[in-house]
Amino acid sequence: VSFYDYSGGGTVDAIVNLDTDQVVESTVHRDARPGASLQVVPRALAIAAADPRITEVLGDVRKAEPVMGPMSGWLMDDDCREDWCVDLTFAAPDGSGRTFHVFVNMEREEVARVFYSRSRPERVYEQPAAQVRTWDDGCHEQYGWNVCWEMTAHDGVEFRDATYNGDSIFSSVKIGQVEVFYPSWPGGYRDEVGFAASVEPADGTDVTDLGDGFEVRQLFTEFLTWPNCVCCYRYEQILRFYADGTLDLHFISHGPGCDDPMIYRTFWRIDLDLDGPENEELLVWEDGQWVEAETEMSLPLFESLSPEGEVLITGAGQFRYRWLPLPTDPLGDDDGQMFLLRWNEDQGEGEIVAGPPDSFWPPGQWLSDESLPGENIVIWYIPILNGKKGDPWWCAPEPAPDFSPCDAEMRIEPIVEAVPTTTATVELLDTLEPSTPGTPTRAVEPTASPITTPSAELTGAPTSTPLPIAGDTPEEIARISGCDNCHLIGDIGEAGKVGPDLSSIGVLASQRVPGQSASDYLRTSIVDPEAYLAPDCPNGPCLEGIMPGDYANRLTAGQIDTLVDFLLEQKGPTTVETELDQAPPSALSPVAVVVILAVGLLVIGIIVLVFIRLPSNGGKS
Repeated sequence: VSFYDYSGGGTVDAIVNLDTDQVVESTVHRDARPGASLQVVPRALAIAAADPRITEVLGDVRKAEPVMGPMSGWLMDDDCREDWCVDLTFAAPDGSGRTFHVFVNMEREEVARVFYSRSRPERVYEQPAAQVRTWDDGCHEQYGWNVCWEMTAHDGVEFRDATYNGDSIFSSVKIGQVEVFYPSWPGGYRDEVGFAASVEPADGTDVTDLGDGFEVRQLFTEFLTWPNCVCCYRYEQILRFYADGTLDLHFISHGPGCDDPMIYRTFWRIDLDLDGPENEELLVWEDGQWVEAETEMSLPLFESLSPEGEVLITGAGQFRYRWLPLPTDPLGDDDGQMFLLRWNEDQGEGEIVAGPPDSFWPPGQWLSDESLPGENIVIWYIPILNGKKGDPWWCAPEPAPDFSPCDAEMRIEPIVEAVPTTTATVELLDTLEPSTPGTPTRAVEPTASPITTPSAELTGAPTSTPLPIAGDTPEEIARISGCDNCHLIGDIGEAGKVGPDLSSIGVLASQRVPGQSASDYLRTSIVDPEAYLAPDCPNGPCLEGIMPGDYANRLTAGQIDTLVDFLLEQKGPTTVETELDQAPPSALSPVAVVVILAVGLLVIGIIVLVFIRLPSNGGKS
């Protein structure tokens, strides 16, 4: 049972034995917010029903058609960044297929924001068979591996006590949360996966023989009309165990999500147990060599890779693994973060409670200067999947009828060669070759002479590849570039999103920067969005770092000219207001004078008639 503490802030969790009517355990998480729950619906609806904006659109909100259950949401530019807020979603009553969002601040008991998110036509795709809310706890022994797993309430499938050829590999692997971010709001959700979470397990837990290993796969989905839904989520958690001792952690998001573009952050927690819970060491690639991590630290997932693409090496004695984040982003924009922490019982060993948004909490709040060498190490692996709208599609529900799921994969691969346990370890590790299927996974005993191997081909970190944006007409370019995700431009896009309304920018652009023409201002805003910010946005001051900065590379000069000309034509209602404000006083036209006199005489006549008392004897007047 979860409660929100209105007095002290944070979430209080209790485990209750219903047979004995006893509270077995309770914990307080001051930085956490409750997850999605139907228990909050009555209170949230009561707050929403009192807001005239909701009544104007939905009428009685209690009778409106919901799109999803209540979601634990956050907004980057609002009190909902820190406060406990819930997003209620409804089908737009105008039949447009859009989703109407009502962000309710549960602490302040007020509606924080209302807005629409995009619609799309239904896919030409066979509807999946009826899904069953089910999973299978169990164990599996094959290819030298022995591992058990069980479904948790909020942390996905927790894999436990894995051994390979009798040697301990890890004691726990699980997913604490999936943070979803939509820059156009700007905000998103703290998704969780599990039998009591916002996205629940479905269709059982599959164990598949791969020939050179096996995988354990679990689907999590919202039980709606997927894939023909606009605002719903579908995830897969996969672990693969190979005969050579390799372990793969794999996460897939099938979407379609609530809006474009979208960003997913998956919080994996891995409690290492290499050859026992202690005596572990971590090596990170720094300044062209491997160095030992002395204290707790965070490091970027793809910015500091070895020439072979390794981000980390873990070991205990002669037992070592290399960690290789596999690049999957179609444009090379792979991103993520890792946290290397010393094991503590109250830092995710039990239930992981989702923390504040856009903060990497947990585990960021636990980062300290605790020593790591020789201790029990916990690794947090957090890949970031950046959605794209265009060709190629990525994390996006288009182009129908095809799917564009996104995924992230970490390969944890054994190192076979002997590695001396002296300082020479650091100098030699970058020459080691990965193991091949069928070879032993334990290192042989050290020899007098260091082992050298042919150096691998230098691959380095993946590089970003800005692909061009399609489109010839201004409407096509604006849609495929994603302009309509954040801006209202005349009849294009949605109002109330993160970007300023551009429906009158053709008039306003020349007033923004003294001495700069409207066309120059617009061109700079497209190719260098951080050069200057618009003075106001729909929900407050405009934010830095929201608008993509790669349009100069992805749009042709002709496309930029087309967009600039199109924006110069957007003169909206501001044109009339500006002309009236700037027009000097002038004499009224003769026609206007006649109209005013006629109206005045009519009003005077009505007043006179009201006050004349007519004869009551039928006389004439």
